[in-house]
Order: sequence, then C-alpha cells, then structure tokens
Amino acid sequence: MMLSKRIGMTIVAGLMAVAGLWAQRPGGMNPFGGMPSFGLQNPTAGSGAEYNLTTKGKDMDMSVVILGKEDYQGTPAYWMEIRMVNPDLGGEMVMKMLTVSTGTEQGVKRMIMQRPGQPPMEMPTMMMSMMQQHQQPPITTKGENGPGGTGELVGEESVSVPAGTFTCQHYRKTDARGTTDLWITTQVTPYAVAKMTGPDATMVLKKVLSNETSHITGEPQKLNIPGMPQ
Repeated sequence: MMLSKRIGMTIVAGLMAVAGLWAQRPGGMNPFGGMPSFGLQNPTAGSGAEYNLTTKGKDMDMSVVILGKEDYQGTPAYWMEIRMVNPDLGGEMVMKMLTVSTGTEQGVKRMIMQRPGQPPMEMPTMMMSMMQQHQQPPITTKGENGPGGTGELVGEESVSVPAGTFTCQHYRKTDARGTTDLWITTQVTPYAVAKMTGPDATMVLKKVLSNETSHITGEPQKLNIPGMPQ
C-alpha cells in the first residue's frame, strides 16, 4: 500500500512539473504566473489571445482561449484552454480547464491535459487541489505594491505590439523580485494584458484570436493514480 502511494505521489510530482513548464515561472495554473488578470474581459466563446513569452532566455508561444460557459453549482464557470508550444515538450501542450472566477467557488474545477503525441487525460480532483496550493494568489486591481496589488498607475499610453496598437493603462509594480510593468486593455480577451516586462520575463500580444475551438483531440481518459482518490 505504501509503495503504491509513493508511486502515485511520484506521478503527481511529474505531472505538476509538466503543468508548470508551460509558464517557466511561479504561478501554478494562473496563465500569467501571478500577473494580474483584471477579471475576465468579454469572455466570448471562441475568443482569445496569443502571446510570445520570453523567460530564462527561452521563447515560447502561449495562447489563452475561452471555449464556452457552463454552470457550476449555481455559479457561472468558463471552459478555458491554455496552449503552450515549447521545444522542450516536443510540440504543443494543451490544458483545458473549467474555471470559476467569481464568488466563493473561485478556482479550477476540472482539468484535461494533453501532452504532444499522447491521449488527453482528466486530472483527479485531489491532484488539482494540490496544484492550486502551490500557485501564487491572484493579483487584482487594488493599486497596491503588496500582495494582491497591481502597483501604481503610470498613466494611459498607446502601445504597439505584433497584434496591433492598443490604448492601455500602464501599471508599474515593485516587489522583492524587481519591477514589473504592465500594459492592460479591455480590448484583449479573456485577460487584459497587451504587454508585460519584468525582472525575469517579457510577454507581448502576438495575435487576437476568434472562432477558436479546442485543440484537445480524442476522448479524455480518467487519470488513475495509485493511492489518490478521484
């Protein structure tokens, strides 16, 4: 029994590492790794954004897409898909998550992950709970430098990125890691970030997406991990 549990925890640790690799930074399942989300902006099915993320000297493409809306225990929830293309993975990794962003039920309620060349797997509820315990708390627009704050509003600026030119609110946040500058706009969905520069990463909006459908292929299988309840 103890051996099965140890094997199960080893599998969990491996999958947690894979789930975190797409961002190459702290933040767990938050697509911006602790960056402010400013709430969902016009979360229309099929809409999304594609970014270029540079961190630790490596470039990767990351897309965040809203696939649809669903009721979860009386609270609105959205199916969100995060896609990451990283040479270390050998192709595109896809994570499809049912996410509640408001009220007391905030968090990821279901998660389906598909690695390149592998069938999709649905994560056990217990594993998702463990992953969320390791992520940073979401940051909101409180205008503070401490945890949960965006820092100071520098002003309104016109920002040009590969996706086009946007009128943005420029925020600057300083903490123990250094200074992070964010340019946000309600023209970008599902999150508001058009550009970000920080001490360990930069991110720019490459493309505004529309009419998107899921990149998950095949029927998801339940991931059974020894010693872990479903």
